[in-house]
Amino acid sequence: MLIAAWFVLLAAAGWLVWTGWLMAFRPSRALDLLRRTATSHLINAIEQVPRLIAGAAMVVRAEVSRFPQFFTIAGLFIVASSVLLLVIPLRWHNGYAVFWAERIPLAGVRAVAPLAVLGGIGLIWAA
Repeated sequence: MLIAAWFVLLAAAGWLVWTGWLMAFRPSRALDLLRRTATSHLINAIEQVPRLIAGAAMVVRAEVSRFPQFFTIAGLFIVASSVLLLVIPLRWHNGYAVFWAERIPLAGVRAVAPLAVLGGIGLIWAA
């Protein structure tokens, strides 16, 4: 249970806070990273395996979290979507990421950044 808590805190919450910071202060870099999503099997695995582990950790941690039902449902969704993103063709995953990276304005990236940070902080509090 303690190991699961650390995965939730580091892999999920830490990633959300870092991503929010990047979106707020380096929105061009954030969009560049989005464009690189799933450009190779290695990059896809580097993206999805920690995400899958964080989702599984949320499921394991659910019963002692502040919101057990949310942790279970969200964790299962994260696990399932990570597995799906590992098996679909890379061009589909990358194509979807590039589609959005080319359409989201820098101001939009900055506007959403606080939500990512708040989501990470909320995950820390709820875990």
